[in-house]
Amino acid sequence: MRFSGFKTKTVVIALAAAVATSAFGYWGYGELREQQLRNEVTALVTDASLRMQAALSAEAVDDPAILRRFYEHAEAVDADFRKLHDADVTPVADLAYAADDYLLTSREILLRWASSQRHRLELSGSIKALQKHMRADNRTGAWVSEAIRAKERVEDDYRDYNRAVNALSTLLGTFPASREKMAPYVDAALLADERLVQAAREQALAASSQAADEVDRIRQLRTYR
Repeated sequence: MRFSGFKTKTVVIALAAAVATSAFGYWGYGELREQQLRNEVTALVTDASLRMQAALSAEAVDDPAILRRFYEHAEAVDADFRKLHDADVTPVADLAYAADDYLLTSREILLRWASSQRHRLELSGSIKALQKHMRADNRTGAWVSEAIRAKERVEDDYRDYNRAVNALSTLLGTFPASREKMAPYVDAALLADERLVQAAREQALAASSQAADEVDRIRQLRTYR
């Protein structure tokens, strides 16, 4: 009987040890998976930040090839955003929620940044075309008709540009809130510099004001003779 009791006790201890080992292994895997997810989400946020830094620190664009890079940054961050949504981030839900907002805001800023630069190029082109046409004034009916069309193109391009800049300015203004949501989860050095974002907003507004002045001068031009 004593032997039998000892044997039973040994089995119970072994089972308890096996359960404990299994639980520890599961807990260890859970911890490992959570850290892996944190690293993956942080990498997506870091990529978006680097692309924001690259785009917003660039000078005003006058080359379509450079403009294309801005759109590529937006497309890459969109891919980051979709990766986040495709992953099971339940173990790091709070981090994922903050990253979702950060990536979405960054993507929209980059897209509007590229669009505003594109519309600015188009506006500059239409203004130059009108100015060239005005210098070639030959006072004919055809000249007047083309001048009217050229002025209308300026107005259309300015409307598109102004709309893009306003959207960009609004998004840049919301970025600090998105950045603040991320701050508790990642090193601040991995996030886009808030001062750069503010400077980009001021630059966009200054360029918009300059464009408005140019268009006002265009509106004073006499297209009828």
